[in-house]
Amino acid sequence: MAVSWYAVAFLAASALGASIAPSNYVLEKSACGRVWVTVYSPAIRLTGGKNLLDAIELNWDFSTCSDTPMQIGLFNDRPMSWKNALATFPLNSAVGFVITNISLGEGSLPAGWESSPGVKGPHCLWPWVGAGNSFIQSFNCLKIQPTWMEDNADKINKLRIGELAIPGTHNAGAWKFDTEISTVERDSFVLCQDRSIWAQLVHGIRYFDFRIAYYDFYEREEDRYWLNHNLIRVRPLLPLLKEIKAFLDSTKEVIFLDAHHFPVGFYHQNGAPIQQVHRGLLNIVQRELGPHIAPASQFATGPGTRGPTLQAFVDAGRRLLFSYVDNSIVAGNRWLWPILPHLWANTNRPSELFHFLDNMIDRSPLPSARSPLFSAMAQTTPTVLDILLVRGSLRENADAVNRNVTARLKTRWRNNANIVSTDFFLGNDVTDVSIALSVERSSRL
Repeated sequence: MAVSWYAVAFLAASALGASIAPSNYVLEKSACGRVWVTVYSPAIRLTGGKNLLDAIELNWDFSTCSDTPMQIGLFNDRPMSWKNALATFPLNSAVGFVITNISLGEGSLPAGWESSPGVKGPHCLWPWVGAGNSFIQSFNCLKIQPTWMEDNADKINKLRIGELAIPGTHNAGAWKFDTEISTVERDSFVLCQDRSIWAQLVHGIRYFDFRIAYYDFYEREEDRYWLNHNLIRVRPLLPLLKEIKAFLDSTKEVIFLDAHHFPVGFYHQNGAPIQQVHRGLLNIVQRELGPHIAPASQFATGPGTRGPTLQAFVDAGRRLLFSYVDNSIVAGNRWLWPILPHLWANTNRPSELFHFLDNMIDRSPLPSARSPLFSAMAQTTPTVLDILLVRGSLRENADAVNRNVTARLKTRWRNNANIVSTDFFLGNDVTDVSIALSVERSSRL
């Protein structure tokens, strides 16, 4: 018998909540429908010229219910009574959202996860949402999911990696400038994320789209590798590899790292790879992450297959898969995973983006694909004129897409999506939805 998304979400949240707290304390509950918390990615201009950053957004979907609750509210703890609400709003539709005028603030990570390993299991940040009539019927919180694979291991570890639903970030390293010329935290067309790699891992992101560049004017070789957004340097690579290593050292999670693009310094003008630059990168990755690397040659997979099970990586103690976009380099380094297909619409129109992804996700993986994984690049791409004329921003573009990504993943993409990579991931609910879908898929085996 088919299991509804709402039942899966409720069961998953209840089981996870019980694993880290008293058995009567759950992080998410609803008899019908669902509520969830996201973060509004654009700044809100306030009276007086100041900006409200990271406004809390409340979302709901009661489209399958016979009745829609009358109101929804924001709380700073588990909702027990409307008198404790920080703000309330009427519900006039079965599906929707409301942007509050209350900021998430610093968004520090709970349960000891701020900068080092903490307590296993999902945990709530301060924002909670509740919906109901005279009493609260549905509630949820903005969560971290630092150990979601281990928490659900008895269910999802039998899935092959191409069968998982995996939350990912596009241009994952472009979250804050860290150069000698800029420390800007917000930028209209360069920065794609607003959380560090460590924080992304703690929130549950398991796929990272890296754009790696090489600059030979740094004295030490390890300082020459950077994460870019196209031609713009954003952050040095080495500290981010150390964050990934620290996370792998302290958890049993499986991480998918993708060298997706090499915008600067990796190729001659004729397009031939500069072998010593590629070799230097691979040496650094092996030095920093070597004990965790899952060699592709050890986990053999043929074209068009869905790959090894999650359990195979856990059993081997090798939980870092490193995909590489250059097949000529992969051919000489059999530990690398082959090119991971990226479903990229290359459009600045959300309607065209979703039309493209709907078709491509339905058709993936292609029988000829060498990788068992594929990533839906669920973001729009500004045109050159958009950038020159400063029409919109990446934050505004993400806001126009992220809610629909959540909805699509629960419906049209529900059965076949693998990796879903987004900008400003706190603006969607892809992580929690991916966890529930992976559990749901495992129940069919």
